[in-house]
Amino acid sequence: MKPRELVLALRAMGLTQKQIEQRTGIPQPTVSKIGLGRVADVMSRHYVALVAAYEQRVKEEALRAAPEVGRRSSRR
Repeated sequence: MKPRELVLALRAMGLTQKQIEQRTGIPQPTVSKIGLGRVADVMSRHYVALVAAYEQRVKEEALRAAPEVGRRSSRR
């Protein structure tokens, strides 16, 4: 994915620009510019941070959607 696509995907997953900043270390104004396609060349460390944040969010979403394994009903 391109940096802009990563930012847009993270936003679609419910993260704010500020939360993306907190997860990646990329300043919020830069996150905004990347999302708008106004940054021609994203620094590699920013790209790596966006990929890591995206992968982490995908894992969080998968865990949330997965049924709780091993949980038994307490009704008897």
